[in-house]
This record gives sequence, structure tokens and C-alpha cells, in this order.
Amino acid sequence: MSAVSWVPLIAWLAALLVAAVVLGFCGYEIIWKAKRLRGDVQALQGMADQIADLRGQLAAAQERMAAAGLR
Repeated sequence: MSAVSWVPLIAWLAALLVAAVVLGFCGYEIIWKAKRLRGDVQALQGMADQIADLRGQLAAAQERMAAAGLR
């Protein structure tokens, strides 16, 4: 075989290697970002719970003020 017939084979192998690296990196990024987003969602859920508690406390305080005639 001549050297020219090896060029397409080497090009295809290089393309497959590059594709494998790119796909591996994309998979890593997706997994990493999914973990980070899950953590962010948990933090936001905690804040939502705190806000709900504060709303309850505010409603109770408003009721006490209305009952005391301080409005």
C-alpha cells in the first residue's frame, strides 16, 4: 500500500478521537451542571420555606395589630 491510502484512515481515526473527546467533555459538563443545579434548587427550596414561615408570622402580627386596634 502506498502512503496516500493511509491518509484517509488516519484522518478518520483522528476525527473519531476528537469526537470521543468532545462527547466525553459534554457528558462531564452535563453531569456537573446537573449536580450544581440540584444544589441550587435545594437552596432555593430552603429559602422558599423561610419565606413561607415569614409570611405566616407577618399574617399573625397583622391579626394581633388589628385585634389591638393599632391599624
